[in-house]
Amino acid sequence: MKHNQNLRHAKMEKIAYKKSQELLSGQLTSFDYLHLANDYLSNPVSEKVGRELVIRALALKDSFVSNQGLLKNLVRKSGLYPYLQNHFEKRTDEQQLVLDLYRSKFDSDFVFHAMQAKILNLLMGGENVVLSAPTSMGKSIIIDSLISSSKYNRMVIVVPTIALIDETRRRITKKFNDDYQIIFHGSQVVTKKKAIFILTQERVNERDDIKNIDMFIIDEFYKLAYKGDNDDSRVISLNIALSKLLSVSKQFYMIGPNIDSVRGLDSLNKRYIFIPSEFNTVALNVSEYDIGANDSIKKNDALYDILNVNQGQCIVYCQSPSSTAKVAEYIRKNVNVESDIDADYIEWVSINYGSDWGYTKALTNGIGIHHGILPRAIQQKTIDLFNEHKIRILLCTSTIIEGVNTVAENVVIYDNRAANRSIDKFTHNNIAGRSGRMNEHLIGNVFCLEKIPENTIESKVVDIPLGLQTDDTSMNLLAGIQHEHISDKASEEFSRFLNEFRYQ
Repeated sequence: MKHNQNLRHAKMEKIAYKKSQELLSGQLTSFDYLHLANDYLSNPVSEKVGRELVIRALALKDSFVSNQGLLKNLVRKSGLYPYLQNHFEKRTDEQQLVLDLYRSKFDSDFVFHAMQAKILNLLMGGENVVLSAPTSMGKSIIIDSLISSSKYNRMVIVVPTIALIDETRRRITKKFNDDYQIIFHGSQVVTKKKAIFILTQERVNERDDIKNIDMFIIDEFYKLAYKGDNDDSRVISLNIALSKLLSVSKQFYMIGPNIDSVRGLDSLNKRYIFIPSEFNTVALNVSEYDIGANDSIKKNDALYDILNVNQGQCIVYCQSPSSTAKVAEYIRKNVNVESDIDADYIEWVSINYGSDWGYTKALTNGIGIHHGILPRAIQQKTIDLFNEHKIRILLCTSTIIEGVNTVAENVVIYDNRAANRSIDKFTHNNIAGRSGRMNEHLIGNVFCLEKIPENTIESKVVDIPLGLQTDDTSMNLLAGIQHEHISDKASEEFSRFLNEFRYQ
């Protein structure tokens, strides 16, 4: 049964691409294409397919000149209001009214799409929200809009990595530094009434001044759950941070990529709305090569063709830093890569780290590398070079899927592993979601060199240990969480553990 469900899901995913190809070949008229898109949009089960048909129509807008009015109506029906503003100069008074209704009160140039507006309205109404949505949905603007509202004096934003602290801090400082004190390091002392804490879970747990919080936000909340590729100590730290924040905050907002459900949050005595959204703002062309995991020759041959045919910005996901080094060496020797990197930066890297360093050699040949072993400043500089289109190819590990903001037309999933562990469909989708970006690339290309993992129930559910305490619950977790969040049974187990420890 699960296999049949996977087949049906895969078939649905390919409908929009197939119909766009039929349009280009003349097998389908533009009117019939839009009629089909309307039918799919009218059914909640197939709405995602209908929205993708609309997105692909925008990418082929010249094919819809005679039906532009109908296309605009479908853009509106799909909830993609920013595209109504950005892709059409002429709009009816009714369409303009819709844009004005969804225009940000905090930035007159920005128009929300339907799902962004829904989430923001719920949060502004005081609801706790757990949002599961595609990477391309545009979740950062919701956070910025909450800050802009001036409704929240003290906020905590929990991010999974120090690199993300740096990125989030820069974005928020640029916009809100005059109104808020931005706290991101343990050495900083809060001196203003209005403050925004941007911290990893470890830094949240280290501070004793996180009190009277109006809202906390956890980015990539799926990291609350134990997973085969997660560091259990960091999972425990994040659950301890969640317990701490729940006890001092009036409201919360958790954000993450596509899952079907959350288990354990209900038992923590906080009402919340879980929104599993498939609201897509880009379309993906997914190619599967089904190459063996260790067949580097076939993988490199496929990569060679991909990089030569697709000239847009490209992220290549590899399982480890050593894998990025091998792939970089292959590209350096076999692919002609143009770049616009400042010679002064290459010289600085060569002087300070050596001309024979793998990163230096890759950079000299127009190739970027991004992984956790690299110094943070170099990681960020590499991302900046990529987003500024000064380098076209970026080789990365799992660091790139933890919320780092990139704009790429193409993603190559070179390995189906993170370190030595296989990645599940959830993680695979998270990597693929780095392709395409709202208002940048309507269509992203994803090249899966190995076989795409199948969906499993386990990969679509986030179990939160804080709310699912059992006999096996870590004593480190029980020792760190707030007393109000320890279950009666876990409290007995913990007391027994302390007594045994005391008399050893």
